[in-house]
Amino acid sequence: MREASLATKKSVSKSGDAKVKHGKGKGKAQAKVNPKARAAKASAREEREEEELDSDSTPVPEPVAAAAEPKKARRGKAPVELGPALVEAWQTHERIHQFLLEELAPEAWSSPAPIGKGRTVRGIVCHIHNVRLLWLASHAPGSAVPAKLNREGATLEQAREALAQSSVAMVALLRQSLADGGRLKDFKPDVVNFVAYAMAHEAHHRGQICLVARALGQPLSQQAGFGLWEWRKRHAEAHPEPEE
Repeated sequence: MREASLATKKSVSKSGDAKVKHGKGKGKAQAKVNPKARAAKASAREEREEEELDSDSTPVPEPVAAAAEPKKARRGKAPVELGPALVEAWQTHERIHQFLLEELAPEAWSSPAPIGKGRTVRGIVCHIHNVRLLWLASHAPGSAVPAKLNREGATLEQAREALAQSSVAMVALLRQSLADGGRLKDFKPDVVNFVAYAMAHEAHHRGQICLVARALGQPLSQQAGFGLWEWRKRHAEAHPEPEE
């Protein structure tokens, strides 16, 4: 009897272990299936949402409000006239050229640079002026232009005067282009892009002048270096208030 009882207990124990193992395996199988089931439910939910959006019962969204009108100019301040402002920007740009040459050490004017191709400051300044003449000849043929500068013999004073004259001629070109609706002969798309192009070209060469002066041991003073970027001051110098 005792042996039979022990055998029964062992049988029950094995049966319980089998159920536990079977339960564990079943749990793992369910865990593997669950992600697919979730994906299927999500897909079904998306299909229902799409059907709802396609149905006639979908509420019509409210019309988008019209864009707000631009704010009025501040009281007492008229809107900026962009044509005259473009001309003023060019004139301020020219004033920066003159400021640079005022602050340049005379010894740096004609000395060959010990860097690059050895182009002198004089050669760079003459190049700026002479390229302006090419622009004028191309975009305003027949207009009055000053004479070219000699890269080998022009003095600092002659170069400053020539730059001032070619700048005046450029201003005449800009004003004529603005009067023609912003179009410019043989330059696309318009006069604004031309001014941006011309100023970028000349600002590049201003940087070269500063670099050559430094290489020659005649750098601009720190104050002059900052002055090249003081647009408001240079603008005021280029456009002084009329005396009362």
